[in-house]
Amino acid sequence: MKELPVEGTAKQVADQSLLCSLAARWYAFRTRRRVPEPVRLSWAVEDLYARVATEPDGEFHFHRGAEYAAKHLGYDASELASLPASSTRSFAGVGNPHIIESLREGEVVLDVGSGAGTDLLIAARRIGPGGRAVGVDMTAEMVERCGTSIAESGLENVEVRRGTAQALPLEDASVDVVISNGVLNLVQDKERAVGEIARVLRPGGRLMLADVVLTKTFWKKVVRSADLWASCVGGALTEAKLLELVTSGGLSQARVTHRFDCVTGTKKEFLARIVGVRGVNLYAVKP
Repeated sequence: MKELPVEGTAKQVADQSLLCSLAARWYAFRTRRRVPEPVRLSWAVEDLYARVATEPDGEFHFHRGAEYAAKHLGYDASELASLPASSTRSFAGVGNPHIIESLREGEVVLDVGSGAGTDLLIAARRIGPGGRAVGVDMTAEMVERCGTSIAESGLENVEVRRGTAQALPLEDASVDVVISNGVLNLVQDKERAVGEIARVLRPGGRLMLADVVLTKTFWKKVVRSADLWASCVGGALTEAKLLELVTSGGLSQARVTHRFDCVTGTKKEFLARIVGVRGVNLYAVKP
């Protein structure tokens, strides 16, 4: 895969992006202008996952860490224990894309919303030194933490880039597999995000996605609550709608392969039960 030019280190890029974001928020506050809804929702998500990156042991409405991943999502405990703690402590997935289908040696894998790097590093190990694993995340603090995890892992076939699911910083048809875990529900323009996944996948490439789905739906006004959106509820789709989204975005053979209870014992379990929140694994192929 042809490498894209990167200006400065991942930390420098993340720091610059964070300063720009803070400056925009201060301007909105000083001028007392109404912040557009898409921006407000985006800020809520960034703020939340910035805290997950910097305070992984803090109070959140969802589970985190290696013990949760092994107990609730079927990750291999010994494999998680071999990863840097800087990565696994901030893990906040809702499913397990690695059990959908085995990765193959030498493949190029993209992790959309790579967070602190748990799924990314697992992929990098499984594809071997002849492969390449690329993580993309929108949150500056997560990019920095993932960079630290990569350095601590000693792996040389992996990198992380700052970017969004709606504008992936990779070339067309450059990836064999796209993985993602608990991210698509947080994306506002989901059609564009799926289109981007289809764009970067090579023909025959696979999508192995884990995400939150609902069995019920909200009124639109309630759905647009920043709190509900950041809580992985406001932006979640039903299982049928998620399959329809992936299929209409240019992928085929879409199917749900696993379902998970990712809300037991969380602070918002009561709300989650009302709307039927659960995690799912989804598989699809680019024709």
